[in-house]
Amino acid sequence: MPDRIRIAVVDDHPLFRAGVAHILGSESDFNVVALGGSADDAIKIAQEQLPDIMLLDVNMPGSGIEAAK
Repeated sequence: MPDRIRIAVVDDHPLFRAGVAHILGSESDFNVVALGGSADDAIKIAQEQLPDIMLLDVNMPGSGIEAAK
């Protein structure tokens, strides 16, 4: 079996974040490695978890756009 794609989900709406993580986590090709709720969380997750993909809300505390930079 090939390596699973490591995904982080960062959104300031807990219910949305949990729902997306649940759906992605139920797929055999994906591994949700981290969840966060702010731009600061996104930066920390990127540095520590090194996800392959980060789903990032651009309109959240601290600015998702700035975190993406």
